[in-house]
Amino acid sequence: KRGWKTIMSIYNWIQKVFFGIYEEWHMKDPAYDRNGFHISGIDNALKAMHDGYYTYAEISPSHAVKGCTSMKAVVGKSKELVNLYLKIEDKKYLISDLSYSDAVKIMRAFVKKEVLPDEKTYAEVIGNDDAIVKSAFEDLSKLLLADPKTAQHFLKKHKHESMEDMDHAWEELFFALERKGKVIELDWKARKDSFIPAVRKLSAGLNLEPDEKILNDEEDIPRWGKILNAEWTEYVLSAMDIGSDSYAMMVLSKEDFEKARELAKVFLHRIAVIEEM
Repeated sequence: KRGWKTIMSIYNWIQKVFFGIYEEWHMKDPAYDRNGFHISGIDNALKAMHDGYYTYAEISPSHAVKGCTSMKAVVGKSKELVNLYLKIEDKKYLISDLSYSDAVKIMRAFVKKEVLPDEKTYAEVIGNDDAIVKSAFEDLSKLLLADPKTAQHFLKKHKHESMEDMDHAWEELFFALERKGKVIELDWKARKDSFIPAVRKLSAGLNLEPDEKILNDEEDIPRWGKILNAEWTEYVLSAMDIGSDSYAMMVLSKEDFEKARELAKVFLHRIAVIEEM
């Protein structure tokens, strides 16, 4: 066992020094959740946040670094700014309104040099966000499922008490919406002859007959969706981000879309117009 640990230790050192890969660190974002990442993964994840594709990116060491066990960047109120959360000795701290470049520098230094930002730059977060997260998820479930009885049954069945529950709860919400026919999942390379029937089914009864002639056979779902969204005045072809390369498509009224997008942001998930997926 000791020999194997020594071999792994040498391997991890080589990966870190020669290749910039930190095998013992954990990274989590909407598209990645495992040990081992290249240092440039931090830059890439925060760029995806800035571009509107991710809502957060979190890194965690294998052992506490000066008491810190997690550093999590979250998109701020302004799309141009980041809030950085640090978990230090079971307390939560926050640096508000960082630029993306400053957040990248801090997170890179945490990984490469095992240092924290100056204590004067962060403040302890007092209170608990669980009630806010729970309420937002419940409101979103009721909005999307549309039927009070179905929503009530769904919320009783699936735990949604805190941020830690949200990944699983989001997945279950997707499945529930799919069963109700309110979401249709299509592969990223789906052809127009799959896309058009799916849109027709999602928009049944809304007087939104998609015009096939204006959609080029050789294009793809985001580009077809962009054309339809430009044509529609009261509805939006949107999607849930389910962390895959498929599209979980929905048709929502513009008002419901805006509400859904903001509610999902509260618990760090994403609903967007289809062309932004």
